[in-house]
Amino acid sequence: MDKMRGMVAIVTGSSRGLGRAIALEYGREGATVVACARPASPTQLPGTVAETAQAIQDQGGESLAIACDVSDEVQVKSMVQQVVDRYGKVDVLVNNAGIMILGESFLDIEPGRWDQLMNVNLRGAYLTCRYVLPVMMSQRRGSIVNIGSFAASDPRINGTAYCTSKAALHMFSQCLAQDVREYNIAVNILDPGSMKSEGSSVIPWAQHDWDQRVEPEVVGPSAVYLALRDAQSLTGQMVLRREFGQTWGE
Repeated sequence: MDKMRGMVAIVTGSSRGLGRAIALEYGREGATVVACARPASPTQLPGTVAETAQAIQDQGGESLAIACDVSDEVQVKSMVQQVVDRYGKVDVLVNNAGIMILGESFLDIEPGRWDQLMNVNLRGAYLTCRYVLPVMMSQRRGSIVNIGSFAASDPRINGTAYCTSKAALHMFSQCLAQDVREYNIAVNILDPGSMKSEGSSVIPWAQHDWDQRVEPEVVGPSAVYLALRDAQSLTGQMVLRREFGQTWGE
């Protein structure tokens, strides 16, 4: 249970659901985990980064909670600086923060809501990478795990906003992997599959396959495997959690 001993990992969107599950798994594997998310859910969903950090500490790990809106450059820059000032490095970045607009027709999505989704799902990953990468480049090693989705390549009715944001995130990740390969930094995309999370529990259409969905904790081992990669072992790939241990991973 010490695969990540000595590593420092930032996990965005870690107040609940998948982000919290990955943060807890990293903590169990010995990493120092920086739990990062907005102070409160706009939709009143339960969970805070302080609670995630406390849960990691309760299981014997080390964690720092930082409230941060990943779409805000000032907040992201400050968050990364706090991590570097305290720990001196960043080994892993998991870009999990994201929001959804699903089941609404294109013309029903007002420009402000479209921009908000793109700002979190795409700009957020851009900003965290922009401020974390100089640290990783100086280390000449690091791993960035961007949480993707099958929606990126599965066109669907009323999916213009979310599907577009994920498709852009996938291409961003694959291009970035090429840009930073010479610094031995891995950039990969993890598709976790359909989950039983707090967010999905309030989406009506998600109920039709609820019994087939997995708990977020199931994703933990695959996220640990990706955290341990570098540009020489695995980079620029989109991998499916459900195929972990079969077509990729241990």
